[in-house]
Amino acid sequence: MLLPFSAEEILEIAIQAERQGAAFYERLATSAQDERVKEECRRLAEFEREHEKTFRRLLGQRNVQRALDSLQPGQLSDQHQQYLSALVDSNMLPDEEAARQLAEEAKSEVEAINIALQMEKNTILFYQELQNLLGTEAGVLQIILDEERSHVYQLNELKTYLQT
Repeated sequence: MLLPFSAEEILEIAIQAERQGAAFYERLATSAQDERVKEECRRLAEFEREHEKTFRRLLGQRNVQRALDSLQPGQLSDQHQQYLSALVDSNMLPDEEAARQLAEEAKSEVEAINIALQMEKNTILFYQELQNLLGTEAGVLQIILDEERSHVYQLNELKTYLQT
């Protein structure tokens, strides 16, 4: 079976995920009461914007598109395709405004951090699958994955700080 998304769509999904993450963190930075939370969210938003730029660059690289487009029927099982679709569905909000609203509706900064943690974890899962599909063309994804993993650590540290 072919991928449920084209190469361009996969990279657009990644771009949208980064835009939504940035919007979430930017809104949380403006609504948070704690200065440490504000600063960390501003910093995380900037990372997400940089990731967006990286994916936009990948979008223009023919070797990356060829790597994704070269997947032949039968390379992905129906179950793997369903898994990819579920990752996208579970991680994506309709738009950036929905991400901002999600940050605003959090009843506490700890709840907002928990939401951010889940978003980061879902993003990591999606990028790991993208990395597996791209193979040798996915070098830059390792850098982004490492940064996303560090976001989980930083958010967990922030959550611990807020709970003490």
